[in-house]
Amino acid sequence: MNVLITGAAGFIGRHLAPKLTCAGYISQSTVDTVWERPLEQFVERRRGRSFDVVVHLAANIVNVDARMKMGMEVFKDIELDLAMCRWLEKNPPKKCAVLLSSCAVDFPDDPYCIVKRNLEAMALVLHKKGVPVVILRPFSGYGGDQSLEYPFPSILQRAMNREEPLVVWGSEQVRDWIHIDDLTDAIVYGISYFPKGVPIEVGTGIGTSIFQLAKLMAGEVGYAPVIMPDRTKPKSSNYRVARTTLNGYVAQRYGWEPKISLSEGIRRAVSERKSSK
Repeated sequence: MNVLITGAAGFIGRHLAPKLTCAGYISQSTVDTVWERPLEQFVERRRGRSFDVVVHLAANIVNVDARMKMGMEVFKDIELDLAMCRWLEKNPPKKCAVLLSSCAVDFPDDPYCIVKRNLEAMALVLHKKGVPVVILRPFSGYGGDQSLEYPFPSILQRAMNREEPLVVWGSEQVRDWIHIDDLTDAIVYGISYFPKGVPIEVGTGIGTSIFQLAKLMAGEVGYAPVIMPDRTKPKSSNYRVARTTLNGYVAQRYGWEPKISLSEGIRRAVSERKSSK
């Protein structure tokens, strides 16, 4: 089946594309990104094209501190998502469209929350119009090649540099850390098995504070620093963990399970960052 990925060059996209290829879903000629060129060109190039699956990942990624200082530019992704959803309305995929929302929809003080809430609202409209849409709310995805804009690689890099003290942002905040291989497996699985038109939480159901994460990372690289919080940075939600024990819309309810523990994920990330030097 032909699959189009927007944002294929990003962190999730570059891990997802080869998995879809191995699953028989995709040819490299259909992998593309809309963020790096005007959307009008993207639409024009695909006039009359038909896809079995569309996975929309394209986004402008910046950390929460930067988002709070961007002004109205922070809402630019709403324009991108609206243009994509309009395109999907006119060019519905044969099997489904997968749209990535976020677990961050719980914190309206963060503009990113508003962007993702708008995407979910657009997805619901598409669903009501008969476009098959899978909506995913991934939790804190991580991996060794992730941008330093994200907390996991940022803290890991400082730990690998053996900084003393090890200063972390949002130390008491609890997150559900899901390895990129598990997250992309969930996307592939969800194309066929997740219900349409409802946000599906994708996480492990295990909460680990950023302070605990930093301690695990330091232990993996072989030192025991004093870990201190950076209280100059803005905070978001204190607790984000997938509700896997509830009878709600969570990935585990539909047969998907994560395979990589946080300890194993940290070991992999350390190895990947060492090998990339």
